Amino acid sequence: MERWSFGAVLADEQEQAFCLSVWFARSGSAAGSPAVCYTLGWSLTTQDSRAGVAESWMDAEAVAAIREATAADTVMDHRVRTALLEALADGTPVLPDRLLPGPVQVSADGSIIDVGGVGVLHFAPDGTYQLALSGRQGTRVELRLVPDKPALPYGGASQCQGFALPRCTVSGSVLLAGESAVSVSGSGWHEQYAGPVAARGEGWSRLMMSLDNGWDIVVGQAAGAVRVMASAPDGAPLMAAEPVLMASDSWLSFSTLSSYPSRWEVRLPEADALLTVVAAPAVQEVATMTSGSHGQLCVAARVSGTMAGGAVSGDAWVEVVPQQRLSDLEEHVGQLRELTRREVARLYPDRPSTAATASLMGGCGTALDGVPDEVIHDTMIRPIRHLTDADGRGWRTYVCCAALELLGVSSAPYTSLLAAVEVIHSANLAIDDVQDGSLYRRGVPAVHTVFGAAATINAGTAAYFALDRVADEILPDDDAVRLRFYRLYVGMLRAAHGGQAIDLHGHTEAMDEAVATGDATGLLARIRAAHRFKTGLPARAFGEVGALIARADEQQTAAIGQYFEAVGTAYQYTDDILDLLGATAAPGSTRKHTGEDLRAGKVTLPLAHAVALMPSHRTTSLWKSVRDGGVPQDIVREAATDLIRCGAVQACYTEAEALVEDAWRRLDPLIPASVTKVIVRALGTHAALREPELRAGVLPWK
Repeated sequence: MERWSFGAVLADEQEQAFCLSVWFARSGSAAGSPAVCYTLGWSLTTQDSRAGVAESWMDAEAVAAIREATAADTVMDHRVRTALLEALADGTPVLPDRLLPGPVQVSADGSIIDVGGVGVLHFAPDGTYQLALSGRQGTRVELRLVPDKPALPYGGASQCQGFALPRCTVSGSVLLAGESAVSVSGSGWHEQYAGPVAARGEGWSRLMMSLDNGWDIVVGQAAGAVRVMASAPDGAPLMAAEPVLMASDSWLSFSTLSSYPSRWEVRLPEADALLTVVAAPAVQEVATMTSGSHGQLCVAARVSGTMAGGAVSGDAWVEVVPQQRLSDLEEHVGQLRELTRREVARLYPDRPSTAATASLMGGCGTALDGVPDEVIHDTMIRPIRHLTDADGRGWRTYVCCAALELLGVSSAPYTSLLAAVEVIHSANLAIDDVQDGSLYRRGVPAVHTVFGAAATINAGTAAYFALDRVADEILPDDDAVRLRFYRLYVGMLRAAHGGQAIDLHGHTEAMDEAVATGDATGLLARIRAAHRFKTGLPARAFGEVGALIARADEQQTAAIGQYFEAVGTAYQYTDDILDLLGATAAPGSTRKHTGEDLRAGKVTLPLAHAVALMPSHRTTSLWKSVRDGGVPQDIVREAATDLIRCGAVQACYTEAEALVEDAWRRLDPLIPASVTKVIVRALGTHAALREPELRAGVLPWK
């Protein structure tokens, strides 16, 4: 692969600052093809975040290479791999990557590369570089880079060859969409690399620092190794033998769920330098697969520290491609957990406060009535935090954000949705455990065993209003949108309570009738309804809230809602299977799902499907053995084995899969391909086919 990277910090005559990052890449194509792949990416942002653009392009050969690499990737979660291959099947990349509008043209002497008409790189005879970039919305950049220092070569005996120009004078013009072109000037850098293509998903980072004492330092990190090239004020090179690079203060991108640092500490013993690099406030992630991952950070930064005993400062430019192998879908989506915890702590704080009390009590507060804030904190906040602080699956909190990202709207301004969804879901679980008499949840004692049933029910029902508490933060000043939001919200609460009512009533009498008649049609309908109302419709509402904020059209909103309803319902179907299999609990575990439903005589989807799949006498015998609950472990094991062997478990998987696939067929054509769409598609497969390694019918019990 050959890669040409450029960065610049520019300013116009009004001292408006711009940050620019550009990369061109050329590499070998898919195996067996003589073609060459081309990719181009660039990011331009005003330093005050007033405006910006990020674009990434590739040719058809690059798409084919990504597809081939994905198919051969044995580390990537199989559900994500299948979804990504499906998205790439038509030969176009997933958004925001786009197919080049024209062919790549290279001059006979190789000095000019025109990448499909959207970017031109010119290696001028005088040793300067010229860039021209054309954005889709009318943005245009034309720059000339003049090296101020000799190049810093690297490579030596390694397979990687290239050089860095650590300090360049940059001049040209910038035209942002809808504005007039302005003349700009500033400083920049350039790096040229040639070497093997890194494995997809392997991360790397690069910091280019220009210090006010005349030194320039380039720090690169890949595969755990740190490499430094430094240039003294007179251009003399310095190669550091024992550099140290430490990154911290990470933030999470909602578009790619990639984590990026915003602060770096650099120690160079040879130069007696200790430097701190802090990224500028503007977030400049480019969500792209052109760098071998699913996103790339391109950000300007400031440097401060000491060198040779004196204080130094300067500008820096940072590129980070995170390690992103997507090896586990749940872990990937679960990266929202830490941010969710922080948002929950804002809504349900660690300590008592008058503001929290007032918010929980509809703005009324208790201070004037002489009731300490500690009373409200202990009885309404601590019970909910007991459960939110424990680890959960996390996919429900992802739904609102995913709906926004599916429609091309950044979910970053709507992080309070994470807290609202998590609080509502946790409250529902806490009350469900009271009603079911469960002793543990998420690996901790159930809320009611710690705080009592009465306090748990009160705190739980109060928590159902969490979405109302964040409404003003997330909704536009539009009465029609707000009315629709509250109708969605109240409808979801009604549906969830209705589903719980069906579940509490149980299906014992319906199972009696199904066993007696051999017809489980009505029984199956009731179980499906309970799952749909309890889990499916809340997931639908969360998805539609995201679509509503993104101003989706009616068809998109309905399809997004239907898909997440199917995901939630299928998740509950497979939850019945996991309980039957004891698949999520090792012996002695305090987590749920250890065959509790059979032990309690609860009618679930596998048991209902068995009516049509087992001989009537065996169905009668099995139902009689578990009907009244209190079932010993050996009977539970025998019953579970029969349900697997007769095909009832497979019938549940088939039904869950069909439910998700039907909803996906409706949504797929309405939403453009994107990284978020790939993850959302994989999430549906995961919900319908959880723990596929257990589908062979082998119980994990000993």
